[in-house]
Amino acid sequence: MSFTMWNFNSYYRDMISSIAEENFSTRIIIDVVLLIIAAIPIPLFYTGVFTPYRRGFFCDDETIQYPYRDSTVTDFALYVGGLTIGILAIFICEFVRKLFVKKEDENVFYFFDREMPPSVVYLYSSISLFLFGACIVETGTDFIKYTLGRLRPNFIDVCKPDFDCSLLLNPHTFVQNYTCTNPDTYSVDDSRLSFPSGHSSFAIYAILFSVIYLQRCLICPHSKFLRPAVQFILMLIGAYTAVSRIGDNKHHWSDIVGGLTLGTITAVSMFCIPQKNLARVDEVKKKEGTKISTNLELYGSV
Repeated sequence: MSFTMWNFNSYYRDMISSIAEENFSTRIIIDVVLLIIAAIPIPLFYTGVFTPYRRGFFCDDETIQYPYRDSTVTDFALYVGGLTIGILAIFICEFVRKLFVKKEDENVFYFFDREMPPSVVYLYSSISLFLFGACIVETGTDFIKYTLGRLRPNFIDVCKPDFDCSLLLNPHTFVQNYTCTNPDTYSVDDSRLSFPSGHSSFAIYAILFSVIYLQRCLICPHSKFLRPAVQFILMLIGAYTAVSRIGDNKHHWSDIVGGLTLGTITAVSMFCIPQKNLARVDEVKKKEGTKISTNLELYGSV
C-alpha cells in the first residue's frame, strides 16, 4: 500500500463507525435537529431579543475613550470568508480522496434503504461538524458578551453619555447613572460587547478547523511544502483578522486573547473530544448475500 493511500485510509477509517442500517437515518435527523438548536440563539442576539449588561465606567478610564473607526474586516467578510474557507477545505480534501481511493475500496452507506454515494456522506459529516462548531463558538461568544457587557475602547465616543466628568473634583469617580445620547441604540448596545472578540473567536475557529482538517486528510505527493504553505497563509489571515480589531478601536488586547482561546478550544474539541468512542471499520460486511451498510459517523453524533 502506498504512503498516500495509507494516510487517506487511516484518516477516513477514523471517521467511520459501524452502526445499524436503521440507525443511520435516525442519526442524521438527530444531528440536524441539534445543529438547528445550536443555531437558534444566534439571530436572537442580533434582533434585540437580548440586551447586554449595562455597566458603568470611571471618568478617568482612558481605555474606553478612543475614537470610533469602521471595521477593517466587516462582519459580512468575516462570516462569509470563514464559512467559505472551511467548506472549501472539506471539498478539496474529498476531491483529492476520490483521486486516490478506488471505488471498490469504498464503504457502502444507506439512508432510508437507499444507497448513498460515499462522497455525499463524507461531505455531509464533515460540513455538518464544521457548521455545528461554528454555531457553538458564535453562541458561546455572544452569551459571554451579553452577560459581561464589557465596554469597548470606543464606548464614550459611541455612547456620548450625558454625564459631564469635567465637573467632578475627583476624576476617578465611578459613573453608574447615565444615559447615552446617541439615538442609534444598536450601536450603543454594540459598544457594550467588547469581551470576548467575536471576530477573533470565529476567525480562529474557521481557520484552525481548516488547518487541522487539511493536516489530517490532505496529502500532496508532488510537493511537501504545499500543504504547510497553505496552512501558514490561513493562519496569517486569522491573525490579521484578530489584531485588526485593536487598530479599529473595537477591542482591548485581552478581548482578542479571550476570543482566540474560545475559538481554539472549540476547533480542537471538534476533532478530539468526540473521537473516543469511534470504532474502525476495514471492510463492508455482508450478510446473506446482501451488503449491510457500514455507516459513517464523523467524530460521533454532533
